[in-house]
Amino acid sequence: MNKFKLKNKLKTFNGKRYVFCLIRNKYYILTKEELVRQKIIYYLIKTRGYKVKEIYVEFNSTFYNIKNRLDILVIKNNRPFMIVECKSPEVKISSKSFDQIMKYYLRFKSQYLVLTNGIKIIIFEFKNDGIEFLKQIPKNF
Repeated sequence: MNKFKLKNKLKTFNGKRYVFCLIRNKYYILTKEELVRQKIIYYLIKTRGYKVKEIYVEFNSTFYNIKNRLDILVIKNNRPFMIVECKSPEVKISSKSFDQIMKYYLRFKSQYLVLTNGIKIIIFEFKNDGIEFLKQIPKNF
């Protein structure tokens, strides 16, 4: 995922750096977390074959009167397929991060969960007989 260079997607406006989001089709302030989010979006599209129309970014949801915003939600066949939670590189992937993405899983029941800070990536696949850890995000089929 780190091999993706977004230089041609970066702009400076009024002294601030922005990055273009293929999904939302506009520029966003370039924070460390936004950079991780954009790199994984490019990875999903360019390497794993997902389509722009299957990917939702900063997807708002309410579950038991609690508002949440998923970093990335991939929908396939009108069902949640993958949830991606992005953290800044200096944020360690911890049980708190895992708890957060599991709350999203309880709401959406996606087949895959991805948790990344751009340095470390953890990929879970939910199967009938339990959870399997994967080495890479599955290709779009």
